[in-house]
Formats: sequence, C-alpha cells, structure tokens
Amino acid sequence: MLKRKIGNDRYLVFWNDKYYVVNDLTFKLLDMFDHQNDLKVIEEKTGYNKRELKILYNEIEKKLMAKDYYEDNLKLETPIKIQWKITNKCNLKCKHCYLGKLDGFELPYETAMKIANMIIDSNVMEVTISGGECLTYNGIEDIIKKFIDNGIKVAVFTNAILLKKVLDKIDLTISHKELLLFYVSVDGLKETHEKIRGKNTFDKTIENIKYAISKGYTVVTNTVINKINYCDIIDMVTLLKTIGVKDVQLSNLIVQGNASKDLKISMNEQLTLKEKINDLYKKHPEFGYIYYSEVPDSDGIRKVYTFSKGKKNYIGNDNWKCTAGVARVTIDPNGKVYCCPFIKTSYLGDLNKNTLKEIWDNVNRFKFLKKLSEQNTDRVCLAIKQGKKGEKND
Repeated sequence: MLKRKIGNDRYLVFWNDKYYVVNDLTFKLLDMFDHQNDLKVIEEKTGYNKRELKILYNEIEKKLMAKDYYEDNLKLETPIKIQWKITNKCNLKCKHCYLGKLDGFELPYETAMKIANMIIDSNVMEVTISGGECLTYNGIEDIIKKFIDNGIKVAVFTNAILLKKVLDKIDLTISHKELLLFYVSVDGLKETHEKIRGKNTFDKTIENIKYAISKGYTVVTNTVINKINYCDIIDMVTLLKTIGVKDVQLSNLIVQGNASKDLKISMNEQLTLKEKINDLYKKHPEFGYIYYSEVPDSDGIRKVYTFSKGKKNYIGNDNWKCTAGVARVTIDPNGKVYCCPFIKTSYLGDLNKNTLKEIWDNVNRFKFLKKLSEQNTDRVCLAIKQGKKGEKND
C-alpha cells in the first residue's frame, strides 16, 4: 500500500486502487488487513481487544465506502499523480488518433532522467507514461524501473508492439510487479484492428498482451469505439477476457487530430452496444469488469457504467471528480507542465527551468482550480465543455 504524509497524523494512501486520506492508526489497521494478519496478531500489535477492533474496522469500512477519494482542493505540496507524455514519436498512424500528425520530438535521455529524479524527489505516488508511443523512447525501461524501485506505481499506455522487447530487458529485475501495469490499445478483431492501426499489428499486440500476463503483470485494454469496429466489440471483449485481460475499457471517439466526425457512432448505436454488453455479462459473469465511459444515455446525459456478474451499475455524477490541478499534472514531450493537457491556459511551467514544487505553486493552477469548481459541476470534463477534447458539448 502506497503512503504519503500530508500533515500531522494525516496520510494519503493508495489502497484497493483508490486514494484515501487517513490517520496513522487507520493506515496501520489497513496495512495489517492487507497482510492478512490474524486478529490475535492485530490485538497484540495495537493493544485493542477483538470487540474494539471490530468497531474500528466497521468505522473504517463506512468511511471508505463513502467514495471520497480526495478532500475538496486537497492541499498538497506537490502532485500525487503525474501523466508524462514522454515522446511525440509513434510507430503507428491510427485513423482515430486525436493527436493527429506528431512531430517526433522528445527530450534527450539525460534530461528525461533528471525529470524522473525530480518526480521521485517530489514524493509522487503514481506516474502514467504515454506518448506518442512511449515504448519507442530509447531508455524507457530504465525510467520505468527507476520509478518502481522507488515505490512509485507506474501505468504504461502502449500499443504493445514493443512490449515484449521492453519487458525482456527489465522483467527479472522488477521485484514489485504489482506496481507496474499496462494499458494496451486494442481496436477490434484482426481485420478491423488493422484497418485502424495498420497491417501486421493485431497478432503482435495480442501475443505481447499474453506475454505480459504470463510474466505476472496486469493488463487493461482500451478500445475507442467507432464506425469501423462497432460490430466487433462483443467478440473482442470475449477474446480479451479469455486471454486474461483484467479490465476492458471502452471509450468514445475524440473528434480531433486524425479522427473525423464520420467515424463517430450514433447515440442509438451506443445505447444498443451498452445493452449487448449487459447481455454478454449475464452469460459470462466470470469476465469481471468492463468500463464504458462517458456514454450518452437516452436523456442525453453522459454517464459511466460498469458491467459485472450480470449487473449494470451506474456510477453517479457525485462520485466523479476531475483531479487535474488538484492532485495531478501532465508533462508534455518538451518538459512543459499543464493541469490539463487539453487546456493550454492551464500551463504551469517548464521542468527544464523550474522544479516541480515551483511549478505546482504557479498562480495558473489556482486560477484553473477556481474555473474547475465554477464550471465542472457534472460528469462532463472541462475540456469537453470548452470544445478542447472533440466536439463541444452544447
């Protein structure tokens, strides 16, 4: 369990895939629970009797079930999450890519390592590495390993073409595999995937997903739903869950960059797909979870659903909070830092010139937080509202 001290007897912990603010006693009780300590052992370590421990664990459960992962405008000295777009280079040219034509720019290895050290020194708990295609970056395996060795959770967003090559360089030296997970883009079965991503990409992607899973790593996939792959989704989900993918995420097209509006499926098609997914999970409850995000329902409101064990669960409006600027920033391939990568006015500074702490204290962050609190009152992200992320939500 990741832990960060944020005040007197106050800690931010990453537990069960979520962040919580807890005191020292709660952290110790959760940690002992995680390590499956016998109740008698916990009694000896804490000095509480069985009845008192049951009361304490019940209270903890109530608070954790409240789903308040962050306090409003949590006052952090540095961010707890970093999204690092380490390169503007990619080995594919996908038809639905919202980034469009990339210039191939990336910082030298020595500069990237300085940024990595800055992130580590700033007590960051989680880093998402993306691009472009981040695994094309020369030395990416050193950076991933450096974060893991320092107890930082790493999520790698990749098309998986180079995944086996990178894993073969570091797998034997990774002692905490639970800290490293891969988000792999899969866009249908072979024919449709390769219409979108290019020839000879599907088999390599699936092969490397299987390889990562066989080595003990968690793999989550993401699929951008569009006119080309819409009819493939159910069979694709079945394939991915069968080979051991933990979670399957489905997301909507961002009409930007290479992605044209005619690739977007209709609302009726989205609703039909949602019902087909629900039917699939009634037949296969063992598939676990699938996440379908920002789905316009019949009332026109974007919502998030999970499907598991034949049950469809709506994640309500009040449970979602954008963490951009509150707990997370994005570093672009130039080393420039933004609260939100889609909103350029949220620019905070340049890591080639300033420290992460100095950048975090930039006045633009507080201006962005004010705008976030005033305008982001529902599930739709601020970038979508402002038309910075696909079509404007009118």
